[in-house]
Amino acid sequence: MALRSLPSLRVWLQSTSLLVVVAGYVALFAFGSSLAEAERLDRHQRLVAQIRSGFQNGSLSLPLSPGLGVEAALVPGELGQEGPTLHFIDGASWLASRSSLTSLASSYVLLEVRQNITASVQSQRRDQLLLIAAAGMSLLLVSLLFRLVLWRGLIKPLQSLTGDLSRLSADSLGQRTLDPVGQSRELQPIVEAFNQLQSRLAEAWQRERRFVDGVAHELRTPITVIFGHAQSLQLELPAASQAKVALIAAEAERLGELVMVMLDLARCDAGRLTLELETLDPELVVLDAYERLQALTPDRLRLAPPLEVEIPRITADDERLQQCLAALVDNALRYSNGAVQLAVTASVESVILHVRDQGPGIPEAERGQVLQRFVRGSTSIGTRGSGIGLATVNLLMEAMHGELLIGDAPEDGADMQLCFKLSARPPAP
Repeated sequence: MALRSLPSLRVWLQSTSLLVVVAGYVALFAFGSSLAEAERLDRHQRLVAQIRSGFQNGSLSLPLSPGLGVEAALVPGELGQEGPTLHFIDGASWLASRSSLTSLASSYVLLEVRQNITASVQSQRRDQLLLIAAAGMSLLLVSLLFRLVLWRGLIKPLQSLTGDLSRLSADSLGQRTLDPVGQSRELQPIVEAFNQLQSRLAEAWQRERRFVDGVAHELRTPITVIFGHAQSLQLELPAASQAKVALIAAEAERLGELVMVMLDLARCDAGRLTLELETLDPELVVLDAYERLQALTPDRLRLAPPLEVEIPRITADDERLQQCLAALVDNALRYSNGAVQLAVTASVESVILHVRDQGPGIPEAERGQVLQRFVRGSTSIGTRGSGIGLATVNLLMEAMHGELLIGDAPEDGADMQLCFKLSARPPAP
């Protein structure tokens, strides 16, 4: 069963407070109406008792004087008493009741008293309207005051706390603790608990950082020794054993590159990746990469003809940019069988370094996924790979304020693009 998201706390509190105010006024309205009705009935019964007593002792005669708002008359009826009933006559409200007279008990005559209560009913309705108006004003005032209280006491402190949390990063854990004194009493335990969590995370992050640096440093030396001795053995051993030694040397070199890539990923995560930014000529960068990598497969690596227009210069780390191009060329050579082309294109907005192959390409649905670590596309099945090459290139490009894009090559292959926005502000070294 899917859990429903909770409503807004502000809306919930405000709605609850308004419902409480409405319920209070409804109860006051009902109580006031009942009280006014009971008071009218009590006054009417006392009036009837006075008229009946005065008529029986002879101090009062019928009919009563006009203008008093009270009428009394003898009417035929059986012995007994009829409770007050409300009647509406010509727009006026009358309360009428009948009661028997002791002196006339044998004649089946009842004393009927009718009282005009129009003024009392109108006064009650006026009071009810005033109560309704007061309820409306109270609702408006409570709503405004509650919004102010929620803003000052809840929303604003939460926004301030959210801003403080959003400014935290992995490399600043434990260095920028939140101040619980500046928060409300209800938020202080949350801030203190978060500071404790931040301290534990910072300690764990420091342990991981020391572990990665130590492992990378300790692995580099034996890998270098293995690779060096393997190259020496290739010159000393007979031809039958050279293939095996060459494989050892190749795997040692691959392991060394993998360790360096893992170290770069760890440094990117920790915000400790150092860059030596400089202004570079994109065509010279691509030409340098071609000359360095052309020895890998001289018959497959191609260099596109230079453009006839002047290409804007870019700001990047030359060594890291060469590392990105080498990783993309290595992927293209591994996952395709045709030629691999290096090219440069430019527009008003950007300069792009291309590595194009003639392989199966990368499906559009997988292009965002293959930039993640240890994720390989469906077209790489059957080939060796760690799944961190494109992730490393993507992180290095982000560090240089560039972008790794994946497109389709003109000849149905993949077009890996290192894009540098010309309008982008160069990153600080």
